[in-house]
Amino acid sequence: MKIHLNNLSNKLNKIKLVVMDFDGIFTDGSIYLREDSNGFRKFDVKDGMGIKLLQKISIKLAVISGSNSEIIKIRAQQLGIEIIEKNVENKLLTLEKIQKKLNFNKIDTLFLGDDVNDLSVIPNVNLFFVPADAHLSCKKKADYIGKRRGGKGFIREVADKILINKGYNPNEIFLTRNEFSN
Repeated sequence: MKIHLNNLSNKLNKIKLVVMDFDGIFTDGSIYLREDSNGFRKFDVKDGMGIKLLQKISIKLAVISGSNSEIIKIRAQQLGIEIIEKNVENKLLTLEKIQKKLNFNKIDTLFLGDDVNDLSVIPNVNLFFVPADAHLSCKKKADYIGKRRGGKGFIREVADKILINKGYNPNEIFLTRNEFSN
């Protein structure tokens, strides 16, 4: 499904909403369990910075996850992401609700996913991006396969692509001190 570089650039310029799966995008997909069955996940601060930079240029962000973990809400709220949908069985229906609520459409939307349960959103997004370690079925349908792995800078890689396509230099820090907590 790869698209020509000029077409990718044109599509990226139209993006106003970035919707992300959680495990495999924010994280490397691993869930660490302790004896008390409480799981925990680790995050890459570069991804957090990428999210802050997208927010700075008024890109709306949302998380749609099949997991019901409280960690999703905690991390998303730390990053200022207001739309958090957990325990989702049908990601396409949830995506459509988010788009309707924000008055966005397919052309405005980029989705970051990594596994088969993310594929259902493709008919309703302009772009479908996956990390380097995404499942093969997602790679076959992706408009872009990242160089970075999920939870290892993939969100920042995508953020930089968006910033560059919208005329911003991702190497210049344009956040205030209060916006740096990521």
